[in-house]
Amino acid sequence: MMDKILIGIVGWNIAETTRMIEVASIFHNEYECHFFSYGGQFEYLVEEAGYQLHHLLPIEDEKKIQHLWKVDRGERFRQPWSLKELDQRIHNEITLIDQIQPSFAFLGSVLTFSMSCKIRNVKLFNVIPLALSRPYLEAGLPISPFWPVWFNRLIRFVFLRVPLLVTNFRKIAKKFNLEPPKIALDVWLGDVNIVADIKELSLLKDLPKNWYFSGPLFANLKQEIPEDIKNRLKLASKTKIYFAMGSSANHKVMIKTLQAFEGLDVLVVAPIMSHLKDNDIVPSNVMITDWLPALEIMKLVDFAVTHGGQGTVQTTVISGKPFIGIGMQPEQELNIYPFVVFGNALQISKAKVSKHKLQMAIKKMIEKESFKLKALEAKSILESHNTYKIIETIVKTEIGQKTTHKVSQTIGE
Repeated sequence: MMDKILIGIVGWNIAETTRMIEVASIFHNEYECHFFSYGGQFEYLVEEAGYQLHHLLPIEDEKKIQHLWKVDRGERFRQPWSLKELDQRIHNEITLIDQIQPSFAFLGSVLTFSMSCKIRNVKLFNVIPLALSRPYLEAGLPISPFWPVWFNRLIRFVFLRVPLLVTNFRKIAKKFNLEPPKIALDVWLGDVNIVADIKELSLLKDLPKNWYFSGPLFANLKQEIPEDIKNRLKLASKTKIYFAMGSSANHKVMIKTLQAFEGLDVLVVAPIMSHLKDNDIVPSNVMITDWLPALEIMKLVDFAVTHGGQGTVQTTVISGKPFIGIGMQPEQELNIYPFVVFGNALQISKAKVSKHKLQMAIKKMIEKESFKLKALEAKSILESHNTYKIIETIVKTEIGQKTTHKVSQTIGE
């Protein structure tokens, strides 16, 4: 009988769900991989990938999911879970841990799971972006490239010192004799934290103990591009653009971006069908689709306009294409910003998105050859990292298994 791994996912976030599926693919030959979730439209991807999914209560309905997205985007600061809900989640996670007896676990942004693993003494790994992590904030790096220095300092102080959204987590921690979290970042930590970024292209070069760089980690969905979309892109002689807003789309920003494509001599493919409303107007040069395999579609376009999700950014960069980024929240802005510095991206604040600004950025992206050259250089850097082998080595080293690969805490290779 194989040893087991337990992985939590937020099933309403496609990036988090697919990232954890990629993690499972690293270990599935040696371990039986189990997932759990509290609902969400992307849960099916786990079972589609061939893994066992456990549905836990309480289910997060659409109202709860929208609340969680607003918290994620910094638009709301009311606690998303009641004390009763947290207690039920912890109880059900502990019951599942006792049932499965995992050798180790992955957090997958299920915040209660960090407490459950402590209660049952299960080694917990966390795969996260560098942006807004504790080491990033403690290094004094910007939270938003669009904010003045004084405001970045103020918000950094709030993130590192003010106990927002943790009152109920503290009560639960005391119930189970755990050290209460001081700030929200304390429940977004594993025993070992793996930063799915590239050291050479990041704003922070050195990580603390039990933190590692692994390299890029993004979805590789086994999905075909519809033939009509593929043929139109292959036959089009005009500039081709991929426009994606992820699962956290801001509807107002999305519509403004669509308006910017109107009248331009471009062809746009946009997997935003789930975000459109009945009365939304779509320009004739935009092809609206459901979710697409981003890496495959990027091979057929010239550049991308995206929301700055880590997986989307990394997929774009590994394809060797430049991009325009419009982050929906600070973490996404910080996923984009290092590539603006590197030279293969442009960035627009969501607060200042306009048809004129977007069209100027698109024109600049088309006309300046340097964006393409830097995109190819960034692609080469990302391709030099074997992320899957690095993560495997980190995990095996941390759980005390023999490995033939050396692991470094600063670069993960």
